[in-house]
Amino acid sequence: MFLHINCMNTMNRMVMMCGAAVLVAATIFTGTASGTEHQLSDKYSMEVDPAAKQQLGEQTFNEVMTFFHSAERAIETKDLDALMELYSDSYSNGEHDKKSAKLIWGKIFSTFDTMATRHNMKFVKMSADKNMVVFQCSGLLLGVPDIKKGAITIDNWTMQEHVLVKEAGKWKLIGTYGSERKRLWFDKPMHPLF
Repeated sequence: MFLHINCMNTMNRMVMMCGAAVLVAATIFTGTASGTEHQLSDKYSMEVDPAAKQQLGEQTFNEVMTFFHSAERAIETKDLDALMELYSDSYSNGEHDKKSAKLIWGKIFSTFDTMATRHNMKFVKMSADKNMVVFQCSGLLLGVPDIKKGAITIDNWTMQEHVLVKEAGKWKLIGTYGSERKRLWFDKPMHPLF
C-alpha cells in the first residue's frame, strides 16, 4: 500500500509538471497573458512586475519597456539589424559578444518560420546615476522549424539577469547573467537576449 501511494504521488507530480509545460506552450501560442503589454502580436507576451513602474519612475519604465518591445518586434519580423541595434557594442555574455549574438540570431531566423516568446520579468536594481538597470527574467522561446513536427523549444531561461545601459540616450543590452546551460546549436552556453 505504501509503495502504491508513493507511485501515485510520483505520477501526480509528473502529470502536473507535464501539464504546466503544455499550459505554458498553449499560453504562448494562444496569446493569453497578463501584465504589461504594448502592441505585441498574439505570439509574444510579457509580464512585468507592476512594482517596477513605481521603482523606476514612469519615464524610465516606459523607455525600458520600449526597449523590450522593440526587441520583440525585431524577433517577430526577423529584423536582424533592428535587433542588433539594441545590443551595446560592449555586449558580453560569457565568451559571447555582439558579433556572436548576431550569428546566433541569424541562424535562428533562418531556421524558424514561426516563433513565440513568453517573458516574466521583475525589476532588480538601478544604478545611482540611473544609466543602468537590471531585470530578472524567466521565459521561453519556441519555434516551428517543420510544420509537420510542431513547435520546439529554442531557448528557455530561469532567473537570468538582463543588464541594460543607457548609451547616447538609448537603452542597450550590455549583458545577460545567470546559471550557464547548454543551448540548441551553441558550443558555449548562451542566452542571446531574453
